[in-house]
Amino acid sequence: MVEQSSLYRTLECRPDTYYGWYHQGNKLRSQNNLMDALFSYEKALEYYPDDYFCWYYHGKVLEELGKYGQAIDSFRQACKIQPENYWAWYSAGYILQEKIGNNQESIDFLRIALENNPSDYWCTYRLGKAYFYQKKYIKALDFFHQALKIKPDDYWSYYRCGQCRQKLKQLDLAKKNYLKALQIKPHDYWSIASLISIFSSQNLFRDVISYGQQLDKTDNIDYDIEAKILSAHLIVGQNSEN
Repeated sequence: MVEQSSLYRTLECRPDTYYGWYHQGNKLRSQNNLMDALFSYEKALEYYPDDYFCWYYHGKVLEELGKYGQAIDSFRQACKIQPENYWAWYSAGYILQEKIGNNQESIDFLRIALENNPSDYWCTYRLGKAYFYQKKYIKALDFFHQALKIKPDDYWSYYRCGQCRQKLKQLDLAKKNYLKALQIKPHDYWSIASLISIFSSQNLFRDVISYGQQLDKTDNIDYDIEAKILSAHLIVGQNSEN
């Protein structure tokens, strides 16, 4: 809990001041005065411990402060109070995935968030991402395909589909996904690099060279990709001499 400061003495002396503390917390949060906002939400919760939004914004402030474990605890409280509400489930899943790296536990939260908001792109995409990092590529593909139904020209979903197909050794399908991602985001290093890797594995060395020429000179090109391009030049050059 946050230590009390003189800023709040007037409000604290009033009886039944839940709304005063809660609205002050919202105002302070909007001003990025996070520690004081946190204190205000905690005072509000003393008066009304079962308020969903107070727990939710308490968690959001903790998230912004980088106190991720405590933020998740606050979101859990919010989820208990309003289990049908999307935001607390999603916020906990987001932190677990992006800030803590616990994809397995993030799935539990994101699945319920998606049940509460079935057409949400971000929840669908993050479930695909979570399953991808769990090496459950077919499940991941299913969620990325669902994400594309919601957001048809999404670079990231096409790129992730390509990654899944590549892991599943479905290389021609992976190429189609990477090419679509590249169409949406021209000159994208990661799509080009992935295509080069596939072309190299299929001995399509002219394609390796062609896509290697599309790489921006300012890109921080991976050593393995550079080696594949160099090898392709050597092989094509030798074949031309014979």
